[in-house]
Amino acid sequence: MIDERTAEAMKTAIEMEKSGHRFFTEASNKVKHEVGRKLFRRLASEEIEHLKTFEKIFDELSKGGDWKQAMSSLGTTRRMPYFDEARKEFKAEDLTVELDYLRRALDIERRAIDFFENAIAGAQTEEAKDVFKKILEEEKNHYDLIQAEIDSINHSGFWFDVHELRMDSQF
Repeated sequence: MIDERTAEAMKTAIEMEKSGHRFFTEASNKVKHEVGRKLFRRLASEEIEHLKTFEKIFDELSKGGDWKQAMSSLGTTRRMPYFDEARKEFKAEDLTVELDYLRRALDIERRAIDFFENAIAGAQTEEAKDVFKKILEEEKNHYDLIQAEIDSINHSGFWFDVHELRMDSQF
């Protein structure tokens, strides 16, 4: 059985994942560089996986099933690959469109992270918390990858929040 608060959070999460999929699909069709297209395609694909997760759980619980049954179909969290091959072919060009979509994507992921943190805090059962935590971790991974791509394009000297160079000639 599903409590009202968790049901509302899941309905909202389903709509967020649909919206995220639409955004990432649009971005993958509009950006010029292959690295960006691959990143956005992968993010769109993962939003569909999140959507399926929430729909399966919500459907099972709405039919009176228990959390154990609903969660038995969940897979393990996948880590997103780092697009190394495409990056080898990276050439400097005008990446204004890519940066715009990446910044908007970063904002979307930040809002998703906030939503799932609140959903965890408001969840009535440990099972609901576990589902929201699983998706939260994936959203955090998305955020980190998007930020790393922005840093790479901007040549900020950071890679996954690690400072790659220092001004005092120390490495």
